[in-house]
Amino acid sequence: MIEGEPFARPINVSIYYTELLAKKVTVNGKKIGRLRDLLIIETLRCPEVTHFVVHRSGKPTLTVPWEKVISIHNTTIEISPESLITYEREPGEEDMLLQQFILNKKVIDLEDHEIRLVYDLHLIINMFDKLLVFEVDFSKMAYLRRYRFKWLAEFIQSGRDEERTLVPWIDIQLLPPATGEEKRRFNIKTLKDKLSRMHPVDIAEIIEDMDQNQRAVVFSELDTSTASDALEEIDPSIQREIVSVLTREKAVAVIDEMTPGQAADVLEEIPFEEARDILETMTPDKAKKVRSILEKSEENILDYTTTRFIMLPPDAEVGTVRDEYARLARDKDVIMYLYIVDDSDILRGIVDIKELLQADDDATLIDIMVYEMITLTNESTLKDAAEEFTRYDFRALPVVDPDGKIIGVVPYRDIMKLRHHPPE
Repeated sequence: MIEGEPFARPINVSIYYTELLAKKVTVNGKKIGRLRDLLIIETLRCPEVTHFVVHRSGKPTLTVPWEKVISIHNTTIEISPESLITYEREPGEEDMLLQQFILNKKVIDLEDHEIRLVYDLHLIINMFDKLLVFEVDFSKMAYLRRYRFKWLAEFIQSGRDEERTLVPWIDIQLLPPATGEEKRRFNIKTLKDKLSRMHPVDIAEIIEDMDQNQRAVVFSELDTSTASDALEEIDPSIQREIVSVLTREKAVAVIDEMTPGQAADVLEEIPFEEARDILETMTPDKAKKVRSILEKSEENILDYTTTRFIMLPPDAEVGTVRDEYARLARDKDVIMYLYIVDDSDILRGIVDIKELLQADDDATLIDIMVYEMITLTNESTLKDAAEEFTRYDFRALPVVDPDGKIIGVVPYRDIMKLRHHPPE
């Protein structure tokens, strides 16, 4: 800068926040300290930088308005205050420090519906001479810059076409501060509005990635319909946690919004006392249907088994079984699996019909059968069966007695249909 010459900062100049930190701050070319942080205010589209916070060794901190910043060079920031004493002050509680506000914080990437960690921020000077937080950087390159390994970032990036992961500020959403974090302003209404426009599956994935306190804050603020739809999609272990921290009124409203089958699925995952209290407060008709399903879930699985399935000996030849399959499958309820048994009907293995069709004609069933099997027992409940079907995605499950003898098979459709289509 030439002294006495009017200064006009160029527009659309950009810089990364982590490259600004710790730069020397000078007045008339003389170092007075180093940049410690930036103060910002939130605007409709993206935060605006209002002050530069300057650390001075052994002297009071300076909080200098952006208008007093003359230029930003590779290693220095030149300021031109009328008097340094005028700007001697520490940022107060009402001030928003950019580092505390966003850097190294988890945010929602609204475009990808993911929670990500902010490593850096991209700042620009717009045509109105405002310094704005324009984009958020989640990339590995940003991580390296953040921890002063810019040289390594540049080395890795050299010769590659991969671009940095820059997401516009308007496409990210802050999360509520976790307990123990320094106090900062947070607009829960904005988060609530943005989440309510997402698909319940996306909301569920986002909430699962939050910490416990953030889940409680966010879920409590969602409208009943959105909260109900999202809760259905959330992992059962997290369902328990969420329901336990909701007010009783909110928990009842959310679960009462579900179908009886979905409500039963959630209530099965929480402690009995809590489930009972919620049922007693739900609308009577809905509560009656949910109780019916919950009671049914404890019924013995033998009431839902069929004996109309295909049993064959281990030494049966694949070609012969394939030729006779149409006859074997006639009038059977389960035809997609062959159950391989010995002379005492002890279950030894299972063959999927697809494996039978792909095997050589001269192979025997013992050559292609699966030995490691998921089975139910004669003491298993409807709930046990539903959990196994959900976990393993089988189309049927065999039921065996204590000696391993097959006594029936449970089709997937007969169990899972009960859980999702309860009686009206």
